[in-house]
Amino acid sequence: MCLRPSQIIILLMLYSISSYTYSTPLQDGFDAYRAGRYKQALKLWLPLARSDNVSKENADAMFNIGLLYMKGQGVKQDYKLAKEWFKRAAFYGSADAAYNLGVLYMGRKLGYPSKKDALYWWTQAAEQGHTDSQYNLGVLLAFGHATKADPKAALSWWYKAAVKGHKQAAQALAEAYQKGLFGLKKDKKLADYWRKRAQ
Repeated sequence: MCLRPSQIIILLMLYSISSYTYSTPLQDGFDAYRAGRYKQALKLWLPLARSDNVSKENADAMFNIGLLYMKGQGVKQDYKLAKEWFKRAAFYGSADAAYNLGVLYMGRKLGYPSKKDALYWWTQAAEQGHTDSQYNLGVLLAFGHATKADPKAALSWWYKAAVKGHKQAAQALAEAYQKGLFGLKKDKKLADYWRKRAQ
């Protein structure tokens, strides 16, 4: 069967329409960010972040704006504004935003450390599967920072992070098994297993 030139043109047009990728302001903002055009990224993300619509895209825009303020990219570095954007994004379900809130509260970026607030936000993110938060939460629980020490819970959070490939969590488990910490019995095989996972 031979196609006529007009049929080939129609097929090519249909193919080009079906392969066209739809661009969104969020994606356009990512493209601008990757190119180092931070002010343009902010301009593209702000309408999404200020929208009354509740969506992952809006939460992502809020998170991204928080990052711009946290890093001082295209805007004057302002940890308090970063915190506000991260809080909005976390409210809409962004685990990354909750993690960054924990980082801000744990350090001196806001003028004072607050392990209690870090614990709260890392718990929110850890429950959503955020591995850095799971590891950090394990550290707070293991050593009783901002909460009563709970070694069993610490080990559980480290395990959840380690099985997803978090190297520090795997190292924490290796040390715990090697030295018999946090109520574990010394176990060289398990220590070696987790040490390999940490590499």
